[in-house]
Amino acid sequence: MQVMERIRKTEFLGREFLLWLWWRSETREGRFDLGEAGTVEAWVDRKIVLEGVGEGGAEKVTCTGDNPTLREARFALSRGKEVTEAMIRLVSGEEEWSFVLDARWLNFRSFKTPPVARDLSEDPEGVFYEKFFLTEKAVAAVDELFGEFIKIRVSPRWEAEEWPALLRWIREEE
Repeated sequence: MQVMERIRKTEFLGREFLLWLWWRSETREGRFDLGEAGTVEAWVDRKIVLEGVGEGGAEKVTCTGDNPTLREARFALSRGKEVTEAMIRLVSGEEEWSFVLDARWLNFRSFKTPPVARDLSEDPEGVFYEKFFLTEKAVAAVDELFGEFIKIRVSPRWEAEEWPALLRWIREEE
């Protein structure tokens, strides 16, 4: 099977992951227990992009702003649009990251780490390694979140509990 063919068959998982992450962050106060990695908070924050097919062809809805509930985006969900990218705010202890996560490739864009504590003029290599460490920490947290999602997604719990609850959450905006 060619790479692009495999991507087309499984790309729905990225869209469902972003939707699940958004739903879970709003219904569980953003808290996610990552086992040994500790607890993090993850939020859809300030921007979300949804796409779907309407009467006139492909449609794209971009919602931005400081409204934490993104009501217009939830309305678009109720009309059949799917999440294709979202800005995520990730918090672990005193550290906070923000980045845009793309559903198709699960790419990170516009990545902002917590401030680096080292002085660039005194330790330029240390600044690089600390920045790299902070980036890796956020990527590892998203990997853990995606792993939790996949475990639920392939279990009977998805059809029995998660998906129906998620659909009820979407319908609340109608």
